[in-house]
Amino acid sequence: MNILITCKEDYEKILSREIISYNLNPQTQGKGWVLAAENAPAALQDHGGLCFACEILLDPVDIKGSSVNNFTEILVNSFTAHLGQRKIDLPWSYRFFSSTQENLIHHTNTLEQLWLEKLRKKMSRVAKLAKEGMPRGPETGEGFFVYVTDFNQAYVSFTSVSQGQQRMKLDPQSPSRSYLKLEEAFYIFGQCPKEGDTVVDLGAAPGGWSLSALKRGARVIAVDNGPLKEPVLSHPGITHLKTDAFKYHHEGETSVDWLLCDVLEKPEMVVDLLCQWLKEGRCHYFVVNLKLGRRDPIEVLKELRDIKEGLFSYCNKLYIRQLYHDREEITLMGEARANA
Repeated sequence: MNILITCKEDYEKILSREIISYNLNPQTQGKGWVLAAENAPAALQDHGGLCFACEILLDPVDIKGSSVNNFTEILVNSFTAHLGQRKIDLPWSYRFFSSTQENLIHHTNTLEQLWLEKLRKKMSRVAKLAKEGMPRGPETGEGFFVYVTDFNQAYVSFTSVSQGQQRMKLDPQSPSRSYLKLEEAFYIFGQCPKEGDTVVDLGAAPGGWSLSALKRGARVIAVDNGPLKEPVLSHPGITHLKTDAFKYHHEGETSVDWLLCDVLEKPEMVVDLLCQWLKEGRCHYFVVNLKLGRRDPIEVLKELRDIKEGLFSYCNKLYIRQLYHDREEITLMGEARANA
């Protein structure tokens, strides 16, 4: 079976190297996507999940059209043939998407609108149940998914897996755009701080991540030698400790609910710090951002996924993702294992 995997543009080669460890053999690639053959059944969510993947389309069909009208007609016929005699009574998912090339985005939107128009004429009741977007969650979702690779070519799949990356909305009060990364991480992880939780934010300044936790009613210990900005600085739920993130040790016998960490340091140093927190049972959940710098991303992933030396011995759950809002970074989201 073939699998089409999308990624951030310019990360195709890195994604191709990553998927080899999941028994996938890269076949061809384009701007923002890699087509791979599955050598053996692979659990794509194991080992923290594919880091550099965005959407995964299973068993995609290569479709070509000579014109926009011809293209959409083929797409409608593909969809109706797949449905066959099945009766649709519940909302179903669909998505048309492409690379960020402006002309191709416009072309994709045109295809989507014409496809919907044709579908409404042909299957009005089914079209009314159409819900735009990829199904959420790590499990496979059924629907109609079209990834447009060129003006006369697209890959169509009826089964997808979303990695969860999402463009988030910036709070105008946030002291920094790093707020977006944490909001996206909470969205993917499916959990976030709640009212009364204790959160330690390492490398907090100027306060973007702290604000995200404060808005949810958490008490935040912001650890950074640098200054915080409003509205975080004077928030009643904040405690600012001017000390180094690597020297801080939470006082008290109980562990904190959340560890947040977004510091500008080598990834191996940050991972060692996280492992120390997990080994000593000092937090229940964590979101940690790693700046890749000059490190080979695949080597970093190998170290993280190492069964004996990596993070897994300390975690009940672990996601490793390059977020929509990450640049040359990856983000770790996890739940600590009790008595790790």
